[in-house]
Amino acid sequence: AAAKRDLRYWQTRQITAQLVPVPSGETVEIGTRVRFRLNGTERTLAIVGDDEADPAAGRIAFSAPLARALLGAEVGEALEFAGKDEAIEVLGIAVAA
Repeated sequence: AAAKRDLRYWQTRQITAQLVPVPSGETVEIGTRVRFRLNGTERTLAIVGDDEADPAAGRIAFSAPLARALLGAEVGEALEFAGKDEAIEVLGIAVAA
């Protein structure tokens, strides 16, 4: 029963998977690594798919609130987050390896 459940899960994941274009590195997109300052603390995170997310390793899902705030931003932009204006400052963007 467990093997059948796992098989159904992976079949559904395969059917619903969507390929995203290779990021340009000009804006924050899925597949980029972004360096930013949040409330005065500098951090670097990679924006990845839900199945690849591992916050402890610096990879957050595109669906996470922080990632949603960053998506589409360019270097130098100040972004609202958690109800605070200019809480995030985008410092750098690179295509993740």
